[in-house]
Amino acid sequence: MAGLVQKAYFSDNLVKKAPHYHDRHQIILIVNGDVEFTCGKNKYNAGAGDILIFSRYENHAVNVLSEQYVRYVLYIDPEVSGIENRFYSLLSNRPEGFKNAVDVKGFIQEFITVFDRIIKEYNVKEKLSDDMLQILVNELLIMVYRRLPDTSFFEGENTEMVYALQRRFERDFAKPYNLLDLAKDYNVSPSTLSHHFKRITGVSVMEYLLYCRMASAKNYLTGTNLTVGEIVEKCGFSNVSNFSRTFKSLNGISPTDFRNKYR
Repeated sequence: MAGLVQKAYFSDNLVKKAPHYHDRHQIILIVNGDVEFTCGKNKYNAGAGDILIFSRYENHAVNVLSEQYVRYVLYIDPEVSGIENRFYSLLSNRPEGFKNAVDVKGFIQEFITVFDRIIKEYNVKEKLSDDMLQILVNELLIMVYRRLPDTSFFEGENTEMVYALQRRFERDFAKPYNLLDLAKDYNVSPSTLSHHFKRITGVSVMEYLLYCRMASAKNYLTGTNLTVGEIVEKCGFSNVSNFSRTFKSLNGISPTDFRNKYR
C-alpha cells in the first residue's frame, strides 16, 4: 500500500512543539527524557519506555521537561491505513479508558529494533519497500496492541459494523446522513448503533462524521485556493456560518487564520 509511511526518523532535538496540526497519525517512542503532552483538553506526563499515539483528529503539543528528549517518530497516512484491523483502530479510535501514552517498558529494545527497520526501509527505498513498510508497521502496531492494558473496547459485538461505518464516513463524508437511516442500513436500532459506535470510537456517530469533514476542510484550507464557501460545499457542511463557528470551536482559530498559519 503505497504511501503508508509518510515520514520516519530518530531525533534528539529539544525543540518544544506548540499545539500543531498535521493530517497524519503520529507515533512517538520515547527512548530517553520526560515530557508533558497535551492532547485536546487533557494533559499527561510520559517518559522513556512510553509510546505516544496521536490521531489525525487530535490537536496536541509536547513540552520537554528534561535536558534530553530522545525519540523515534513515525507518521502514518490515514487514507491508506486499514481501520478495519483492530490494531490499526488504535490510531484513530479513542474509547473511554484509552490513553495516548502506552507503557512499553521492558520491551523497549524490541520496539527500537522495529523502528530502526522502518526508518532504514523508508530511507533506502528498495524494491517492494512499500510492502515491507506495511509489514513492519503491522508488526509495530500489533506490538503496541499487545501492551495495551485493556483491549476489550476494540473487540466484541458489532465491531465490524462500526469499522464499516467509519470507512464509509472516511470515503463519503460530504453526503447527508442521519442516525435513523444509518441504523436501518445496518439492520440495528439507532440506540444499538450509537452505543457500539461510541464504545469503540469514544465519540458519537455524528461527532465522528464531523471530524472526517473537518479533516478534509483543513486539507482544502492548507492545500488549495478554494474559497471557504467552496470548501463548505465540498465537505458537506450546511452553510459558511455554521462551518466557521464549528471550526473555531474545535480549533481555537477561524478557517482563514488557520489557512494563513499552516499554509
